[in-house]
Amino acid sequence: MKLNIYSKKQIVKTYEADTYDLMFGTLEDIAEAVHIDDIKTGTDSEILTTAVNTVINSMDTVKDLIKDIFEGITDEELKQTKVSEIAEVLLDVIKYTFTQMGKMSRKN
Repeated sequence: MKLNIYSKKQIVKTYEADTYDLMFGTLEDIAEAVHIDDIKTGTDSEILTTAVNTVINSMDTVKDLIKDIFEGITDEELKQTKVSEIAEVLLDVIKYTFTQMGKMSRKN
């Protein structure tokens, strides 16, 4: 996984991490912040409003998670990161977590 830090559309720094084991408490925090049923129903405007509120409500959790994944990254650097790249990292972490959970359930 990698996360680029930008200054005026130019990459000025890149953080990298091979893997990340998501802590159960963090998974709980994310699940609590995301209300899938609210996002799946309603008008486009209502769905967008719910999605925006979900992001706002989970901002601290996401920041803490990114800072845990990429050791040394600062709040100021996070402000200079593309949301699309953060979303990609989060998706990679979630996929990896569920893959590991699947492997464990097959062993049992």
